[in-house]
Amino acid sequence: MRNRNLIILTIMLVMISAVVAIMIFTGDNNTLVNENLENYTWNELSFQYPESWHIENSSNKSSSVDKSYFDKLINPKIGEIVINRQYIPSSGYNIPKNFIPEEINEGESKLKLTSNRKNKINDMEVYENEYVLKNDNSKVVKELWVNKNNAVYSIILYGNNSNVIDIIKNNIKISNKTLTKNPIFGTIVIPKLDCAWNIRADTVDAYNSVWHYTNSYYPGEKGSIGISGHHTTYSSPFNHLETLIKGDKVYINDFLTQKKYTYEVVSNYDIRPENDPSYVQFKKGEKELMLETCWPPGYIYEELYCHCKLVSIEPLV
Repeated sequence: MRNRNLIILTIMLVMISAVVAIMIFTGDNNTLVNENLENYTWNELSFQYPESWHIENSSNKSSSVDKSYFDKLINPKIGEIVINRQYIPSSGYNIPKNFIPEEINEGESKLKLTSNRKNKINDMEVYENEYVLKNDNSKVVKELWVNKNNAVYSIILYGNNSNVIDIIKNNIKISNKTLTKNPIFGTIVIPKLDCAWNIRADTVDAYNSVWHYTNSYYPGEKGSIGISGHHTTYSSPFNHLETLIKGDKVYINDFLTQKKYTYEVVSNYDIRPENDPSYVQFKKGEKELMLETCWPPGYIYEELYCHCKLVSIEPLV
C-alpha cells in the first residue's frame, strides 16, 4: 500500500511539473515567453514585439479624414495592437488623470477598469491601464500611455488576454523630438447625413473639418461638448443638420482617449442669436453634445443648435 501511494504521489508531482513547464513556456493565451522578438521603429518611437505578430501599416490613410493610428500589429489568435501618437491640443485640453477618461466610470461605458499603474521605464513615466468589456469578460483592452514631446503616445491591445503588452512595455523607447502641430484630434460621424469629418481644435474655416468650441469640454470629460461646422461653405460639414431628429446617432471617434463616444439626438432646431455668448453655456457634469451651424442656410443671422446625449462609450477599434 505504501509503495502504491508513493507511485501515485510521484505521478502527481510529474504532472504538476509538466503543467508548470507548459505555463512557463507558453505564457498567457498563446504568447510565447521565449519567442523571438522583432524590432519596431517609427520615427522617435521604438520597441520589440513577438514575431508571431505582423505589422499592418496605415499607409492607406484617407487624404480627407484622419484615422486613429499610424500602425497596427495583428495576431489572428489574440487580436490587434494599435500604435498611435496624438499631438496635444493647445486650446484647453487636460490629459486625463492616469489616462483614464472621467466618463469611463459612468453607466454609459461598456468598459470596466480592472487595473491601472505607473512605471518608470527608460526615464519615461509609462501608464498602464487594463479594461474588460462589460458584455464579454473574455475580451480585454490593455493600454500603454506616455506623455512626451507635447504628444500622447498609446499602444493598445484589443482582444484576448496576452503578455505581449508586457514585452513591449519593458523595452519601449521614445526619443526627444519637435513635432509638427496637428490640430485634428478626432472625427465625427453622422450616418443620417452620410458624413464623416475631422474635428479640429484651431479653426472652423477648414475643409473636411468641424471645429471644437474652445470653451467647451473634450470627449471623455464630464461636461458639455460643442462642435461647430459651416452650413454652406468649407465643405459644408453641417449641411442639412436641421434634418436630424430624436434618436438619430452621432459618433465621435476620439484619438486622444482612443475611445468611441456614441450620442443620440434629443432635440433639434434650437435657433439662437448669432455670436451671443450668453445663449451658449457648456456646463460641467453634463453628458451632452451640441452641434452648431449658421442659420438660415447661406446667412449668419442666427445659429441652429442640435442637442445630443451620451449613450455609449466603447474602445476605438
